[in-house]
Amino acid sequence: MDSIRILHTGDVHIGAPFEFLGERGAEQRRTVRETFERVTRIAGENGYGVLLVAGDLFDDAYAVPERDVAFAIRCLAAAGPACRVVILPGSHDYWAPGSVYERERDRFEGAGNVSILTPERRVVTFPDLSLAVHGNPLTSPHEAANLVAGLVPEREMRWNVAMAHGSVAGASADHDPRENPIRLDELPPGFDYAALGHWHSYNVVRAAGPPVVYSGSPELIARDQTGAGSVVSVTFSGEAASIERIAVGRRHIEAVTIDCTGIGSTEQLVARILERAAADSDLVLDVAPSGVLEGGAVIDPELALEMLVERYFSVRFTGEVHAREISRDVILAVPEGTVAGSFVRLLLERIDRAEGDERRCLEEALQIGYQLFQGRNLLR
Repeated sequence: MDSIRILHTGDVHIGAPFEFLGERGAEQRRTVRETFERVTRIAGENGYGVLLVAGDLFDDAYAVPERDVAFAIRCLAAAGPACRVVILPGSHDYWAPGSVYERERDRFEGAGNVSILTPERRVVTFPDLSLAVHGNPLTSPHEAANLVAGLVPEREMRWNVAMAHGSVAGASADHDPRENPIRLDELPPGFDYAALGHWHSYNVVRAAGPPVVYSGSPELIARDQTGAGSVVSVTFSGEAASIERIAVGRRHIEAVTIDCTGIGSTEQLVARILERAAADSDLVLDVAPSGVLEGGAVIDPELALEMLVERYFSVRFTGEVHAREISRDVILAVPEGTVAGSFVRLLLERIDRAEGDERRCLEEALQIGYQLFQGRNLLR
């Protein structure tokens, strides 16, 4: 064949509880299923030769309800028969005795177009496409072995794809090298594409030689990871692979910082938030307040959330709304014997003896000094 196309996805997490969404968790579980069904429909209806699932199709290796198993099998079967499917067990749905893939393998592969990579079968070949798909399935949530170790291109195949579910060593400052490492320098020559899973955000780790790409989750999975909501279309033609990101997700997440300076009421705070992030029923919004409220301002964060809850899919404050004027009782709670405690007590003594402009100046110095000790700079 002169060219073929594959569709790369992963980290679907069917069955995830979505506890961070509270009452709306069940709704997001349904959306995950709808989005995965859309992905398999795209694969089946648009001439893709192979659909790659780079780990964590399910959110668990064992506690997978029958309805979720049946749903996934039905969707994957619907992508074929012209579109083959290769599943790599990941860190959530790893391969082990009694796991969902081990006990249901015959049902998955019974559709005729699905292959699961296992410890005994680390490569699947499609001679009619001149394509080989390789991968080391995870057999536990955490593995220390290099996840591309031992993968060797099939020389008789025109194209070879490596799949791995883990973190690229050296690509992330917070990556624990003991946890599911992908060491790309050990990937031998001859591969045309590396389809990665584990990170929920779309990320082109390397654009060529060969392309190394995280597809990201097709639907929003975690509150702390932006960049979800897509799959990757890969075209092999000639000697190169080209990639295209395709948006498929419904929900998205955004974090905004709201300067509270000058805000005097809850209504004004809500209005400022809506100025920064337009109402969107599919938006998961994190609001980080900054600045400090002027004296006399009355803000009720819980009321603000009640006023915003119908405007977004989910909204939360990720910090506190701080007032400029702090009560004397709060100030006196600063422990004695500390620098901050000595500072506030010294100023309180001077304030009690002062009058007029001097007293107002000292009270201002006390408020500013206290806030500085709390890490809030009122002088910006």
